[in-house]
Amino acid sequence: MCELGKTKNFYTLMCLAGFLIILLPVGIANLIFGYVLKDSPCTLCWGQREAMIFIGVIALFIVRYGLKGKYLAALLIMTAFGLYQSFAHFGNHAHRDLDQGFGLAVFGIHTYFWAEVVFWAVVLILGVIFAFAPKFSAFETEMAGEKFRQWTKFSFMAVLISTFIVASNVFQAFVSTGVPPYVGQGDPVRFTLNPKYIIWSDKGWSGLWQNISFLGKRDVKAPDYAFAPASEKLGVVFDNDSQNAPFAKIDENLNIVSEQNVSFDKPINTLDFINGEFVASSKFDVAFMDENFNIKSAFELDPYFSATIDPIIGIIPYMQDKFLLMGSNKSFLRFAKNENADEVLQYADFIKGADKFEGQGKDLGRGRLDTVRAKFHHVASMTNDTNYLYLATVPNNKNAKDFIISKVSLKDRVLSGEFSPKAVLKEGKTLGDLYVSSMAFKDGKIYALSKNHNVIAVIDVAKEEVVKTIAYPSEIKNARSLFFKDNKIYILSYQDGSNKLYTLK
Repeated sequence: MCELGKTKNFYTLMCLAGFLIILLPVGIANLIFGYVLKDSPCTLCWGQREAMIFIGVIALFIVRYGLKGKYLAALLIMTAFGLYQSFAHFGNHAHRDLDQGFGLAVFGIHTYFWAEVVFWAVVLILGVIFAFAPKFSAFETEMAGEKFRQWTKFSFMAVLISTFIVASNVFQAFVSTGVPPYVGQGDPVRFTLNPKYIIWSDKGWSGLWQNISFLGKRDVKAPDYAFAPASEKLGVVFDNDSQNAPFAKIDENLNIVSEQNVSFDKPINTLDFINGEFVASSKFDVAFMDENFNIKSAFELDPYFSATIDPIIGIIPYMQDKFLLMGSNKSFLRFAKNENADEVLQYADFIKGADKFEGQGKDLGRGRLDTVRAKFHHVASMTNDTNYLYLATVPNNKNAKDFIISKVSLKDRVLSGEFSPKAVLKEGKTLGDLYVSSMAFKDGKIYALSKNHNVIAVIDVAKEEVVKTIAYPSEIKNARSLFFKDNKIYILSYQDGSNKLYTLK
């Protein structure tokens, strides 16, 4: 085929592509969904529909005025913008349960995801059209020095029909959305021509330019760790005065019986006594120690293999001879000790210690916990009973009011429940005033250690209620771990450059 023939075919395909994107997704959404089924687009839906219109119109501009770099650039920019909008819209609903969604569904798929399909189709079709395009010099030859190309019957009809569809969308947008400063609705009522039910809203401007972030509600700063204080970033001011705790009263006070330094070369973020051994962690380092705190075995976790694990916030016994390690992002590793571990197989999980520990094998491996109320919170503590593990959220720069306990089945690591404990609080206070850095389970109750205000909340799991409040001395400045051993209560604090372990009663 000669280059001139390829050029004419190129423009025919470009005209067909531009016409179809306006006729099908835009036209069906407007004429059938809008006027017949009374579907009224939300703000994001309108944005995606506008992007499709722009893409179609630009394609028809190319057919009329020839291929120019600025038109091709505009096509790519609008497609990228549309992909961003559709991804943002779909992301708001992707986590929902079966058949939950927003607006009408076609073949079981809601319109906001069809937008994602359309924009990717534009990328694919553009690639195919240009794969068979002629030499660029042929476009200049075909124009023959004219400022615009002549319409064919097909291209002229495509423009007329497209103009009608665009005008119809303008009309629908005017009726359902209004004129500036009105910007549409996030949850629009069904489309109607009856002014009694038409809503023009400018609420979309409220708070639009405040705290701009590409992460949105996920722009949550990292928790406060022993090895990385984060008070300023989180907007949390820590103090050691139990009188400032949110509880209406303190039921009991602990006293320090003894104090000792734990000779560990890193700030300890978690410490527990499991199966006759102390188990300590600092960021991604884990050490098993005897009762004199001599290290018996240790490993350094590879946090980025498979499921990324944020710094370690807890280690609990798992099944009979294994352990479960949790990161602050609710990703975990089930691991086991093995003096004869296959170092090559276990290389995936451990930077150091792959010859002594296993993360790959039966009932081992990584995973992620899915929560609901705690989805946009980090956790800083974990404990367990025989059937469940429990996680507690910490306040952050986005939400400093909520305190949520997540209950997860140890059998299948699936969320079994979430609750905010009932408690008798001071007026205007919430449990979000706490910063629970450690939890221990004893006699059906969770002992939640708050490094803020030096208080322990005793939570009855069955009642989902704080049944007792315990204050501990202000000398403990940075409480990181709480555990029971030999019927005594221990609190570890990283302060003054040392890991200090306190025995209390």
